[in-house]
Amino acid sequence: MSVKYLYCPKCKELRVKPWYPTKDYCPRCMGTLKVIPIPRGWATYAIYALAATTFTFVYLNSTTDNRNYLYVGVASVVALLVLQFAELTRGHRYAISKLRVTKSDTQVMKTKGWLKDQDK
Repeated sequence: MSVKYLYCPKCKELRVKPWYPTKDYCPRCMGTLKVIPIPRGWATYAIYALAATTFTFVYLNSTTDNRNYLYVGVASVVALLVLQFAELTRGHRYAISKLRVTKSDTQVMKTKGWLKDQDK
């Protein structure tokens, strides 16, 4: 299952689609949303691997009572959070790049920081 972003052309809002099934309409204006699927990157698979190793190290700490496993598990959680943030920002940038920008949208997108002056 890949991450999807939802964009409302009326409200000019871009948000991550929740994991639970929802209808594709904006909760603010009840307008139709555009669904933007985000392809998985290498960091997605690294996040899966780090999550598995984190649980393994926590389990090993609880069974052997060795603090080194706990320290490695905490370091894995920190690396997991950094990778997750990087993957979310990559997905957000990808979703913004797939939006069709009209003249009326440019000022709103500039104020949100989505569009720079050279991207006109």
